[in-house]
Amino acid sequence: MRFKALALLAAMAVVGVSAAKSATAANADKIRLAHGGETGEVSDMTPTEITLNKGQSNSHAVPVNTIKSIAFEGEPSELAQARLNALSGAFAKSQQLLDKVDASKLNRDFIKQDFEFYQAYVAAKLAETGEGEIDAAGKKLNAFAKSYPSSFHYLEASELMGDLLTISGRYEIAGKQYAELAKAPWPDYKMRAAVAIGRSLQAQNKHAEAIQQFDSALALPDDGADAQPQKLAASLGKATSLAETGKGDDATAIIEKIILEADPQQKELNARAYNALGSCYEKANKTKDALFAYLHVDVLYGNVPDAHAEALYHLVSLWKTIGQDDRAREARDTLQQKYAASRWAKQLK
Repeated sequence: MRFKALALLAAMAVVGVSAAKSATAANADKIRLAHGGETGEVSDMTPTEITLNKGQSNSHAVPVNTIKSIAFEGEPSELAQARLNALSGAFAKSQQLLDKVDASKLNRDFIKQDFEFYQAYVAAKLAETGEGEIDAAGKKLNAFAKSYPSSFHYLEASELMGDLLTISGRYEIAGKQYAELAKAPWPDYKMRAAVAIGRSLQAQNKHAEAIQQFDSALALPDDGADAQPQKLAASLGKATSLAETGKGDDATAIIEKIILEADPQQKELNARAYNALGSCYEKANKTKDALFAYLHVDVLYGNVPDAHAEALYHLVSLWKTIGQDDRAREARDTLQQKYAASRWAKQLK
């Protein structure tokens, strides 16, 4: 009987330890990775990695370029839902949820950081779609980057500041923000920086320099979760600039191949590809083909702000060319109402 009692106590102890571990895992910080996930306590972070403590002095580094998001233990449910909405593109809903968060009750610094980042992130995304002020959103991002230079969101904030500055036509300052992204140790982030700088150069009609940036991205190794999409983006950027420098046939062949290979879920890449195809057709005086290419963006990718604004700008003149003045006015009105701060709206005559 005594041995049975000891065995029972031992079994109960094992169950107790297992239950404690399960409870700890259930309440731990949850990291969503590009492939799978991890749980534990985030004990430290830098712009390039976070330190995850999994108990019993078992800590290891998780590279930022593998992280999609982190849900922190003890965060309010509104922040958790706001994050999910922001990452799925529901920015207005995300803002509503963030407005419900009582910042004074955020008793963990990492949670406060995440809250302030998503406030700035959502403001920037809304500004890109014309539903907010670009300058105000830029100030929020800048304040976040200055307050939390060690945040794992720092590089993303720098890239987004660069995007807003490019939209505003402040290209030199935008380049400095993209340069922060280029300092990252991973090829896929260096690609992102080169692609972003290339697009900024395209906006300035500096196509020879833009092609150099895209070529530098294409020369990097296919290393990192974002490498393949960035390679396609670089190929597309190069094709766009080739078209602008009189090599339309070469550009069209590249773009058509990209459209065939791209994942349908890569909405920004597909939107940019159809815009580039439309530009090639315009230059070749294929008006109807160009119209259909830009309509793809208007109908299917209206949630990709800069690409949608570009498509609308071209649709204004194309609709006029085929005598559809009502459709031209509709495209003009949409561009001016949704994307008034964009360089495309400013180019309207």
